[in-house]
Amino acid sequence: MKRTLLAISFLAIALSIISCAAPAPLSYQMAAPAATVAPARLAVPPAPGAPPSAEGKSADSTNAVPDAASAERMIVYTVNLRLEVQDTDKAANDISAIAAQFKGYVSASNLSRNTRGQLQGTITLRIPAESLDTAQKQIEATGLKVLNRNRNSNDVTDQYTDLNARLTNLQATRDDLRKMLDSVTERSSKAEDILAVYNQLSAIQGQIEQVKGQMNVLEKTTALATLTVELVPHQEIEIVQPETWMPNRTAAQALRSLVQALQGIIDLAIWLILFLLPVLIILLLPFIVLALILRAILRRRTKKSAAAP
Repeated sequence: MKRTLLAISFLAIALSIISCAAPAPLSYQMAAPAATVAPARLAVPPAPGAPPSAEGKSADSTNAVPDAASAERMIVYTVNLRLEVQDTDKAANDISAIAAQFKGYVSASNLSRNTRGQLQGTITLRIPAESLDTAQKQIEATGLKVLNRNRNSNDVTDQYTDLNARLTNLQATRDDLRKMLDSVTERSSKAEDILAVYNQLSAIQGQIEQVKGQMNVLEKTTALATLTVELVPHQEIEIVQPETWMPNRTAAQALRSLVQALQGIIDLAIWLILFLLPVLIILLLPFIVLALILRAILRRRTKKSAAAP
């Protein structure tokens, strides 16, 4: 019993060390099929000054370590284009057809009309990485000219290698836990001993699935390249002719303005007579009556004071 608990504790410590030493999980967001980048696996050329390939060596040298330069690289490619086009709708259809020609697809499309009624916007494609260069050239040919071109690449080989090493360690630990679970099940009849090993096994299996998911994301993002095309409609240059002087038109505008001014003055007089004057009379009437009353009172007082002597 004590040996079993010690073995479980030792295994738990080993698992914590492996989890701490393993690289932090990578966070990759797979947005609809759109803005991720397609990668290709490229063979790394031998380093300058490296010894020639060992073709002349005997075939029995099975213990020789393979050259690291022969490993495939996992590259994620992203391309951004800005094209000036004559007909945006036609260019978008042609670009979609080119993507389908290379077994790619349109992952996002955002087109709208500007103030002049011209269609403009962006279209995002996912194209196999090995066909990216050819497809890009054909897409650029659909426009009048390329206004901007931007291409980026991201090497994720080291990340994939670290994940693969972590997966190997986790799988080895899982196998050991399975053996321990069988041993504990045979030797001990206590449920707590079996449950302790089972919980450790479940935790390791969860980490294995997480690492496999991250590796799967890297494999998918390195299989297809992301190509975003901004379509800009061609602007026609309009030549504006200077206006000629026309006195008759100026006189007509002056007479029209005079008539409008006279109409405004007459309208104002009508408002003053029919609306503003009655309103003022109604508002001032109480004050006029009050003033007359006060005046009459003052006259009576003056007469009384004059008759008093």
